[in-house]
Parts: sequence; C-alpha cells; structure tokens
Amino acid sequence: MPKHFSANPHRTLTLLVAANIVFDVIAIVIWAALPANVWNGLYRLDTLAAKVEAALAAIFFAVTLFGLIRNKKWAPFLAIGITVTQRVFAFYIFFPSIALPIPLVWSLVIVYFAIKDMKACTKFQDFRN
Repeated sequence: MPKHFSANPHRTLTLLVAANIVFDVIAIVIWAALPANVWNGLYRLDTLAAKVEAALAAIFFAVTLFGLIRNKKWAPFLAIGITVTQRVFAFYIFFPSIALPIPLVWSLVIVYFAIKDMKACTKFQDFRN
C-alpha cells in the first residue's frame, strides 16, 4: 500500500466508505439480476433479504460518509459498527462460501483505518461533535 494512504487515515477511510457505498449498490444490482429461486436452497435467506441488507448498508455508509466529510467523531465508530454487522450477516447467510475471505479482508482494512483515524483525531483533538 502506498505511503500516502497511511499518512492520512481520515482521507483513506473516507475513500473506503465511498467505495463501499458503490460496492453495496453493485451488490443490489447483482442480486436483482439473479433469479430468486437459484439461491433459496443454497443460502439461509432469499435474495430479498440480501438486497435489503445491501440497501441498508449503503444508506448507513452514506450517513457515515457525511459524518466523515464533516469530521464528526461518531463517523469512524459508525463505520466500524456497520462493517462488523455486515460481516456477521454475511457469515450467517453465506457460510460456507469460498468468497467470504475477500469481503472480510476489505472489512478489516476499513476497521484498521477507522481505528487509525480515531487515534489520530484524538491525538490532535480534531473532532468537533
């Protein structure tokens, strides 16, 4: 990873959250494009639940993005909360799946930069509200 990403964890977290919104919208499109009866027997919930989860995640990440842009102290906490909730949901729904490690690594990167952002902002008293 280039040095400039770790030099500004707030900017990196903001970019990761924005990318996550795009990924959740793509997930909704993929779930909508697939026939509903294909996945019902394989996973624990139907495609409607997966689409709703992705939509809720995109909405909450949009709120998080707004908070990050406005330098709100709750935004990194919300990023961690949403990310952990998504991984728990995915683990329940999609276990066992060979694709689970890919979003897990993505989630760990978000959590890492959220914690790094919290530490950096606490150190410099950067947060407003």
